[in-house]
Amino acid sequence: MKHSSRYSTVRAMTIDEYVALDRSSEDRWEYVNGEAYAMAGGSPKHALVATNLISMLKTALKGKPCLAFHEAQKIATARTRSYHYPDASVVCPPFACDERDDHAFTSPIALFEVLSPSTRDYDRGGKFVHYRSISELRDYVLIDPDAREVEHRKKVAPDQWLSTFLHEGLLTIMMESSQIALRIESFWEDLERLP
Repeated sequence: MKHSSRYSTVRAMTIDEYVALDRSSEDRWEYVNGEAYAMAGGSPKHALVATNLISMLKTALKGKPCLAFHEAQKIATARTRSYHYPDASVVCPPFACDERDDHAFTSPIALFEVLSPSTRDYDRGGKFVHYRSISELRDYVLIDPDAREVEHRKKVAPDQWLSTFLHEGLLTIMMESSQIALRIESFWEDLERLP
């Protein structure tokens, strides 16, 4: 992973050392290629778009078996032995957890990242390499607050993803027994109120 201002500290360690560190720390740590990265805070714009996203997901999933989680929920990619904190995730029963870290889900069906200048390249590239190794994952959504654009990567076959760019309208996420639709314009709600 390329070091950026969003990741303030880097330490080499084993997975077990990482799990112990992440559990004992007030900070959130991601783990990639044998190194742990302390995550720094995001901008108010990033936080507001992520809040809007979670609110929309919670409403869309009401009464459905799947649950929405915000950025405090860790996701493990068993094949690449990495751990990340996406800005939001949708996980469905049976809520499978990592064998080394039972705080980390291994089977999200949808993952969301709100892009920032310091992480957009990793979110679009290296992080997706890890995420797409999750067999249950069907949708990867990149939300760009600056361009007011959403990139929706949808799994259409094993190891085959279709990428669509949306500026308005509905973002549709398919689940096993249903679907959810999120209005693109709602991601930007209240952004104009920020200084």
